[in-house]
Amino acid sequence: MFRRLLAVLTIAATALVIPGSAHAGKTYSGEGDQVVRIRTTKTPGLLTFTHDGEANFIVTAVNPAGKMEDLLVNEIGPYEGTVLYNGNGTSKGIAALEIKADGAWTAVFKPVSAARCWCAATIRGVGDQVLKLSPTRGLRTVRAVHSGEANFIVQSYTRVGTYGDLLFNEIGGYRGKALLPAGTRLVTVKADGSWTLQRR
Repeated sequence: MFRRLLAVLTIAATALVIPGSAHAGKTYSGEGDQVVRIRTTKTPGLLTFTHDGEANFIVTAVNPAGKMEDLLVNEIGPYEGTVLYNGNGTSKGIAALEIKADGAWTAVFKPVSAARCWCAATIRGVGDQVLKLSPTRGLRTVRAVHSGEANFIVQSYTRVGTYGDLLFNEIGGYRGKALLPAGTRLVTVKADGSWTLQRR
């Protein structure tokens, strides 16, 4: 039993250090530019990234044909955030991640159920995040505040795996209000600064 556990831990440690062809649902880490191969998946999920470099940190999902599928992250300098992949229903699946970085990075695959809960009316955060909530009903609105300098993009999903509704798409500091579609159960936030969302 001990030897079997030790073997499993050894395999896991290898997956952590060396990006390879291990299955999705793993944690990968590396430094600089890499291509991380995974078993192809069309299932929507979350990816949490960190980067401690100073230059561009760009992560692109690559489909089984070797073509760029989705630009997941495009930031400069240190980064920590969570993004949705295979979320729009048109993806041919992810077979690899192309990572451009000048520093050390980590990539953690997670299920959609691991999204941060937007439980109370108001939620605050910094940077990219994915939020889950009980499906909304009737006429609902969301007020947004963003204090960053780059893109602030918020999308809502009534069903993961279909196109989301674009709620906000602004650059820099922003304050505004939008309709929150009935049935919304997932919200993605792309931001470079702190933000607040308040639903009513």
